[in-house]
This record gives sequence, C-alpha cells and structure tokens, in this order.
Amino acid sequence: MEVNNEDQIAYYKRLESEMNKTIHAFANCRTFTRAFGKAFDAHLKRVRIQRRLTTKWLKCANIPNKDEIAIISEKMVECEEKIDMLDETIYLAALTFKENQSKLRMLRNACEEMLNLLEKEVKEIQVRKIKSLESDLRELQHLFNMEMMDMEE
Repeated sequence: MEVNNEDQIAYYKRLESEMNKTIHAFANCRTFTRAFGKAFDAHLKRVRIQRRLTTKWLKCANIPNKDEIAIISEKMVECEEKIDMLDETIYLAALTFKENQSKLRMLRNACEEMLNLLEKEVKEIQVRKIKSLESDLRELQHLFNMEMMDMEE
C-alpha cells in the first residue's frame, strides 16, 4: 500500500511541475503582462465605482458604512473594557466593605466587653468607697462617742 501511495505522490508532484511550466510559459510574455495589467486596472476601476455607489446608497438609506461600524465597534470594545474595570472595582469595594463590616463587628463586641468590664470595676470601686466611708463614719462615731463620754466625765 505504501508503494502505491508513494507512486500517487510522485504522480501529483510531476503533474504540478508540468502545470507550473505550462502556466509559466503562457504568463511569461510581454503581451500577457500588458493584458493582465489592463484587466486588473479595469477591475480596480469597477471596484471604486461600486464602492462609491454603495457609500451613496448607504448614506441615502441612513445606514452606517464599514468605517462607521468599525468606529462603533472600537467604542463598544472600549466601553466593555471600562465596564469590566468598573465591575472589578465594585467587586473589590464589596470585598473591602465586607471585611470592614466584620472588623467593625469585632470592634463593637470588644467595646461592649470593655464597657461591661468598666461598669463592673466602677461598681466595685463604688462599693469599696461606700464601705470605706461607712468604716470611716463608724470610726468617727466611735471617736465622737468616746469624746462625748470623756466630756461627760
């Protein structure tokens, strides 16, 4: 099978070579080059005319042409990029907001704990002051009573 496949490849290579020689023989002359140049110029002239007609027709129908559509496409791409950037910014802002909310909750809880602790300490200090004042009052009463007794004597 491979021998047959190689034969086919060789056959097509020879065929391609012969066709290239034939084309080269016809195309490699001055008359062909001039005729091809004239045909190509005529084709370009028709293309230009067709483009002008198409542009006029599009303007009359108020339809954007290729250049205007390209400009719109570029603007759409720019808008999409800006939207993507804004989307990313909003996403990051939302993440930051959630983190800040969490930190704020933690701070609020810590403040409440500190407030409770301070309230307990204030109450304890007040109780100690009251007890101290009561003790001082008893001592003064005792001294007063002793002085009254000394005066009575």
